[in-house]
Amino acid sequence: MGARAAGVRVAPLWHALVARLRADLAAEAESGRIVLWLPVAFTAGILAYFGAAYEPSLTAAAALTLALAAGTWAARRQAVLCGILAGLCAFAAGFSAGCVRTTLVMHEALASPPAFPVRLSGYVERVERRVGSDRILLRIDPGPVRGIDGTPRLVRLSLKRGAAPEVGAHITQLTRLLLPLGPAMAGAHDFGRGTWFQGIDAVGFGLGPPKLTPAPAEVPLRVRLSALVGDVRAALGARIRAVLHGTPAEIAVALVAGDRSAILPQVEESMRVSGLTHILSISGLHMALVAGTLFALARGALALVPALALGWPIKATAALLAISGSAFYLVLSGNDVPAQRSFVMTGLVLAGVLAGRRALTLRTIATAAVVVLGLTPEAALDPGPQMSFAATLALVAAYERLQPLRALPRPEGLPARILMLPLAFIAGTVVTALVAGFASGPYGAFHFQRFAPYGVLANLAAMPAVSLLVMPFGLLGVLLMPFGWDGLAWPVMGIGIEIMVAVSDWVAALPGADARIYTVNTAALLWFTVALLALCLLRGLPSLLAVPALAVAILVSGAPRPPDILVAPNAAAVAVRGPDGHLSVIGAKGQKMMVEQWLAREGVRRAVSGVALEAGFTCDPLGCVAPLPGGGTLAVSRKAEGLAADCLNAKIIVTQETPPRGCPARVLTPKELERTGTLAFFLERGALREQPARDPAIRRPWMPLPPAPLRKPEGAGPGSEVEDAASE
Repeated sequence: MGARAAGVRVAPLWHALVARLRADLAAEAESGRIVLWLPVAFTAGILAYFGAAYEPSLTAAAALTLALAAGTWAARRQAVLCGILAGLCAFAAGFSAGCVRTTLVMHEALASPPAFPVRLSGYVERVERRVGSDRILLRIDPGPVRGIDGTPRLVRLSLKRGAAPEVGAHITQLTRLLLPLGPAMAGAHDFGRGTWFQGIDAVGFGLGPPKLTPAPAEVPLRVRLSALVGDVRAALGARIRAVLHGTPAEIAVALVAGDRSAILPQVEESMRVSGLTHILSISGLHMALVAGTLFALARGALALVPALALGWPIKATAALLAISGSAFYLVLSGNDVPAQRSFVMTGLVLAGVLAGRRALTLRTIATAAVVVLGLTPEAALDPGPQMSFAATLALVAAYERLQPLRALPRPEGLPARILMLPLAFIAGTVVTALVAGFASGPYGAFHFQRFAPYGVLANLAAMPAVSLLVMPFGLLGVLLMPFGWDGLAWPVMGIGIEIMVAVSDWVAALPGADARIYTVNTAALLWFTVALLALCLLRGLPSLLAVPALAVAILVSGAPRPPDILVAPNAAAVAVRGPDGHLSVIGAKGQKMMVEQWLAREGVRRAVSGVALEAGFTCDPLGCVAPLPGGGTLAVSRKAEGLAADCLNAKIIVTQETPPRGCPARVLTPKELERTGTLAFFLERGALREQPARDPAIRRPWMPLPPAPLRKPEGAGPGSEVEDAASE
């Protein structure tokens, strides 16, 4: 009887929930919010493109997109079918965007670096003057290059600090070319992909200073434009450094001219740990502050003239001036992809002002996502765009949710209103930091294995200085520079920067500020993304789908199993896990960036240098050895005369030399490793399983040649501990 009564009570509740769900879904469809899911499908199509094992057919992708578009139009009177076809069409369009982008960028990158240095001649197109070295982008003169198979056109070179010439100079440079840095291990970020999409054919470092030479022909237009922008940026940097000094000067140059090269590493690390590192890169915050300040100044100035205020569309004029100023800031700051994305977003907001429409909406975010990812689909795989769009999406959705608060009665009287201003600013900063941190945090943890637990505190303390002193007076300095009065603005900007750095150092010194997290894997990130999209794009009862999605993200999270052995692509750095569970690394000095990624995934904060890092290796003039997990040794051979003994005593040999014929050990040389990328070994049931960073079954234009099948050494039987990586 009691069970029957309970069933009677539950039935109406269930029917009420179903009815509410149907009503909410119908309201979503009628409001047109279903269109917000099209950029999601578009992005999924881009990810599907980059996940393909080989280069898809552009013709097939375009034909499928057109067919689905035609089907969507034909089914426009059938809501459900039209929505399904529109989603499939958006997916196919994203896939096609990847195909188109790759086709337009297609170029033959350096397949294999030459064994000897080569001399390159060309124009310096870009210069980055960094703390440890300079880096230039060299546009090579037309024609073949002696010693290189193929004809590279764009090469990125590292030079000794202070050796880089000015943009536009024609030089010759003796160079050692290398393959672009690939993923540190399987599943890690592929830096070589971004390099390829920038049109760079090869990377390397200069041997000796560059030699200035006469230009063989007219300087290319692209180089002339780069030189012009470079001159403006250099002039701005010189003016700032004439007034400010030290860290305030270098951060001011970074924020105004986009040149972060001279910021000290300890300052960048402090900003990173405290959660303020987003201030150093030109992004949505800076573009919004520049556009907002220009809009307010232009509108205020025009309103001072009665004739213009009454008979001229000053709001639209101010928006046009803000767009123009933002475009100038984009070029001035270096025209990087994050800045481009921020400019598109800002331009869409200001376009809404011009059209007399509400500017900051989820539709604006959706349009910006399609525009940015349509032009640069590869950005969908980079951490910056992922974190930026996640934070922006969450902030705009929160803004929409909090709109009813604007209808609440406001305090009366001037004192009460004045008191409300700082309280509203503090509340807005806290909400912004919490929402943006929650939305972007998992992406940062996935890519960088760290998060800022005191980010809200740091942003709450530093953002007033950034918003009121740093960016507005930086913009004012640029505007006053042609008139020679910019010296009035830089000191105020410097005060704001000093406050920001002091806050950063204070927060970074708090206990637990440098927090690490290793449990966000690919599956967890995928489910978190589903939860974020449901929470932001759905309203009413359907938005509760975010709860189970978030629960699944938590359940499937977990740190992936770390490898027991790691060998860098050029055989210069080797890491072996010791009995204590920690990695010992040899050769870290020449592979600092890659070894830093290895250690970051281990939760290690040691410097990539020093004897302590090599504790597990025993070395002599012929090379180094380390015990392997599960028994045996790994030898790092430094001289050819030691290879014969290593072949008899070691299971794995890492060497730059050619091994003796019939060597029973597993020998790893740069020639093989440049095909496989970083090679990892996992101890499984007493055997070492190999995992190359580059899957041999995947072949895409931005990847070097696929790894050759790894053959077992002579005499190795079925029970050998060295496995065939091609069978993985």
